[in-house]
Amino acid sequence: MQKLILVTISNLAQVFLFATGLFYFFLSFRGFWRGEKPARAGERRRFALLLPAHNEEGVVGLAVQSLAGIKYPRELFDIYVVADHCTDGTVRAAADAGAKVLEHAGPGLKAGKGRAMKWATEKILAAADYDALCYFDADSLAHPGFLEAMNASLAAGAEAVQGRQLAKNTGCLLSKILASGHYITNRFFQLPKQALGLSATLHGKGMCFTAAVARKYHWDETCLTEDLEMQMRLIRHGVRISWARDAIVYDEEPETLSQYMCRTIRWTRGSLDTARRHLPGLFSRALRLGDIRAFEGALYCSQTYRFVIVTLAAGLVWYTRDSFNLLVWLYGRLPGMEHTMKALSIVPLLLYPAVALVIERARPDLAAAYFLQPLLGLLRLPIFVAGVLRGTDFWGRTEHTSRVAIADLVE
Repeated sequence: MQKLILVTISNLAQVFLFATGLFYFFLSFRGFWRGEKPARAGERRRFALLLPAHNEEGVVGLAVQSLAGIKYPRELFDIYVVADHCTDGTVRAAADAGAKVLEHAGPGLKAGKGRAMKWATEKILAAADYDALCYFDADSLAHPGFLEAMNASLAAGAEAVQGRQLAKNTGCLLSKILASGHYITNRFFQLPKQALGLSATLHGKGMCFTAAVARKYHWDETCLTEDLEMQMRLIRHGVRISWARDAIVYDEEPETLSQYMCRTIRWTRGSLDTARRHLPGLFSRALRLGDIRAFEGALYCSQTYRFVIVTLAAGLVWYTRDSFNLLVWLYGRLPGMEHTMKALSIVPLLLYPAVALVIERARPDLAAAYFLQPLLGLLRLPIFVAGVLRGTDFWGRTEHTSRVAIADLVE
């Protein structure tokens, strides 16, 4: 009986991995065609741009300058820097750059990005009348056309929108490797999901919510990945997240291995926490209502456990090698399966995604750096273990050191 249970678990794990991989592989095909642009909106909405910052005096001024340079009627947007328990010159740097500064500090208030954004959102909505709120990071930069693109998406009926994320710094090998991944995610993941009516993923910066959504769905104060938590919560409540290709936001990538490890461990811990909170509800909504967005959201959320499932499946396949195993059976029975399996291991995982770099006309050095991504895969085990062992109060702040201005990226 015990052996039967293990064989069943083994085959279920194999089916999950194989089916999920095929789902996203076929989904990506839609990325070969550009999505339709929303029609230019006639009515311009009023925006509040929020930028939370904790001890970011070195980069916050450049971030505010990029927001102030957005080509949109200046009277229709305000820039707020939420100085979260800052002990350096962040407040002065933000004010000198032209932002309205909200200081989140004092008795009863604790530091934390989600907590600061929730506090600031409530304060801003109570004080002024805005149609929508956009959120950025202190290390991010906004393209001059950001608000025009967001305004068009809102005019088309969107309630929550994620902009297209690119890297602002590509001066070292690590940042080049990570920057190349954005091209693939945008072309073969975000664009197909937008075109097929699914929900985009939130990335913590370049996000836009209508005032109604921002008022109803508050930022979580404890999750280390408040953007992912908000993404899953919106999907669970039937709010679709659109993706705006022309609303470009530039993010800072880690330039040292310690920065990368620190950031990725925090993401892992937050992703595990988010999956624990929302995965049952997402599957429940998908089954009860036949909600394809909730189903895809559940699949995406469950990828947090992919490393565990792969390890479990491999171990069980070996342990139950004298019993029926689906992939082993397919490998041995279907004609040409040996070559097919090899192709499936190389083409979708390495060569096929690189097509996005060609379509998106990525720089040659970024295209070359993409093929070094498997090296970062060697860190998955220690990162996952560290993420499991860390508590939910571990922030693991990444030091931002890149001094790139929007003028360096956009002519």
